[in-house]
Amino acid sequence: MRGSDLDIMFVNRDKEVYDVKPCLHQHKSCLSMDTEDVKPGFTQLRLDYFVDQFLFENCEQFANKIYLSSKLWKQHFSFNNKFIIHGPCISDRNGLFDFAKCLHCKTWVFAARHWIARSNNSWPSYDVKQSIMRQGVLFVPIGNIYHDAVSGWLMLVTFFYKTKQYAKALRIIMYSLSKCTFDKLHRCMSDINHQWLKLKSVQNMCIVRLWKLLLVDTINFYEYSHLLPDELLLRKEDTHVSFPCSAYAYVLKFLCHYHLNNGRQCQADLDDLRLVIEEHYLMADLRMIASAYYLLGIALQIAGDAESAQRAFLLATKNT
Repeated sequence: MRGSDLDIMFVNRDKEVYDVKPCLHQHKSCLSMDTEDVKPGFTQLRLDYFVDQFLFENCEQFANKIYLSSKLWKQHFSFNNKFIIHGPCISDRNGLFDFAKCLHCKTWVFAARHWIARSNNSWPSYDVKQSIMRQGVLFVPIGNIYHDAVSGWLMLVTFFYKTKQYAKALRIIMYSLSKCTFDKLHRCMSDINHQWLKLKSVQNMCIVRLWKLLLVDTINFYEYSHLLPDELLLRKEDTHVSFPCSAYAYVLKFLCHYHLNNGRQCQADLDDLRLVIEEHYLMADLRMIASAYYLLGIALQIAGDAESAQRAFLLATKNT
């Protein structure tokens, strides 16, 4: 199709995935599907046996088990400046192609059994389904789909902002900010947060519930991202940028009110943003504090306060 890119899947033949019990092979590394606490159609890949050091180096340990890390897996293949990570794929910087490095399961997995049993009146036909089943299943390491809810909502807010739907964006921002409470987990937490994690009610939660309900992570944009607001465009030397959700939410709130000509509310948003940064609210990492000051500088610049904007940019530089 004109204007679209080329999608390519490379199948790694010296590693195999098994649905139930792995059949250890002398010359192949083996991974098993672990579908506990994952959405339908997704799985974690647990390492059972390896013959190459490369696979082991791309795994991480969790709860005394070793799992393939999608992040390490993709980073290995984006080894130079010619390629960038684009979702589950590796892309060239010109955006001409996406390629995904896949793992193969030779059998039809149990989780996809409903697809086989669906009505024969619809496509594909019985013969086509049998042919597909004989090919097995391909697995693409895509990353965490159970990430924190706040950054997910803010990404949706960013979409509404980019499409000039400011009223909708503001409603979701208010909901997102209601989730940015002090008891949330975040990077470089204080001792108080670590003590809170020892509560029995928290320890009884599965990891998925912790991610969804209690984590407030950073919001990340990469080079060539179409979602990043125009006011926050990357510098030429940057390939990605990360912002603390608490500060990013208030900047988007300010930008929405600015475009709606709500001058009084713009000033209130700037005051809130200053307070969030001064209190280091849900941001303890120096890099996140620096990026928050950068956001404040941009907002002050837009508001016409060049002197305060300059001070904010200097504080951003000081904390890097």
